[in-house]
Parts: sequence; structure tokens; C-alpha cells
Amino acid sequence: MALLSWSNQYLIGNDLIDAEHEELFRLINAFHDHWLDKRDPQDIARILNQLVVYAQMHFRHEEVIMHDAGYPTLEQHQQIHEAMIDTIFRLRQSFEDRNIHLEMDTMKFVKAWLVEHILRNDYLFRDFLLRNKKPDTTVGP
Repeated sequence: MALLSWSNQYLIGNDLIDAEHEELFRLINAFHDHWLDKRDPQDIARILNQLVVYAQMHFRHEEVIMHDAGYPTLEQHQQIHEAMIDTIFRLRQSFEDRNIHLEMDTMKFVKAWLVEHILRNDYLFRDFLLRNKKPDTTVGP
């Protein structure tokens, strides 16, 4: 049972960012499914570790794209990413400590991260990209 469903509403307009957001949805759903199925804790930890590594990579990619685009609030966005990474590290530590509140913490984090972060913070970047889109000057055949 999927925790989150990917839809075009989450598209930012940058192919790499959009593909990585979709993969984050997949990883979070895999983590959630493993958790609900009460799978081996090592399997769950493996998915959670993949999520941590992938999130860090995604944030680096997103920040480079924002930098290259001249995004004026990049520094604030980087601070948000840092706070989100801290949260996911705490979630991973909670899991390793067998914290029974992990599922609720994960649900709250997922909502804040993938839904609110994309719909609020990343949409600001999407709007910036749209406002600053350079006209296509390529000449067709």
C-alpha cells in the first residue's frame, strides 16, 4: 500500500529534479511497505539508508541547478535541506534504537518533506525558472 502517490502536480519543470523527486517517493513507499509488512529490520534499515544517501545526493543536485540558474534564495533553501537531512538522520537513529514512534515520525517527516517542501519551497524555484526562462533560439529544419 503506497503511502504517497506521485502525480504531475509535483513537477518542478527540471527533468533531473522531477525524476529524483519521483524516486524519493518510490523509496519512501518502499520503506513504508517494508515497515508495514514487518520485514526483517536489516531490510528496513537498508531501504532507510538508501533513502538517506539518495536524499543527500538529490539535495546536492538541486542546489547545483539552483546555483547555475542564479536562484536568489539558494542559501535559505540550502538551510532547509540541511534541516531535512538532520531530521532523516534522527529518524534513522530512532530506527536503529528501535524507537516505537518511528512510523509516526516518518509520516510527519514525509508530509513535511516531500509534500510541503515540494509544494512550497521547490515551487518557488519552479516559479523562478518560469519567470527567467530563456526563449528557445534554436532554428528548426
